[in-house]
Amino acid sequence: MKDAALKVLYLQDNQLLAGGVHAGKAVKGEEISVVPNRFLDDSLSPVILGVQGGSQCLSCGMGQEPTLKLEPVDIMELYRSPKDSRGFTFYRRDTGLTSRFESAAFPGWFLCTVPEADQPLRLSQLPGDASWDHPIMDFYFQQCD
Repeated sequence: MKDAALKVLYLQDNQLLAGGVHAGKAVKGEEISVVPNRFLDDSLSPVILGVQGGSQCLSCGMGQEPTLKLEPVDIMELYRSPKDSRGFTFYRRDTGLTSRFESAAFPGWFLCTVPEADQPLRLSQLPGDASWDHPIMDFYFQQCD
């Protein structure tokens, strides 16, 4: 998975960062595990995103404000159980060659990166204009075998 600026997502200190080169070496991107959320409207393409073979999943939390974090929850447990999966679910919106991922628990909040390298993956609302200073919400999402 890469953002529209071609920065890869990689794991460091239990956080997903977006970058390309670190300490003079090309960063190997983290493999993202994806399963559908079978308990939400299929027409909205609800997916659960995991890392480290699905042993940790991206969560927006269930508080008043969204807080993106990795939680030690098995992706297959979320796939099998309708309980508490909304905070781990993103609606995948394809926009041509790229996709956007909107939080199911916090409508209007999307996964994003920032133009600077080696910054954490985060959540943001759609900006009012599309200047370069705004978050990058489009991702290239390539399926692996």
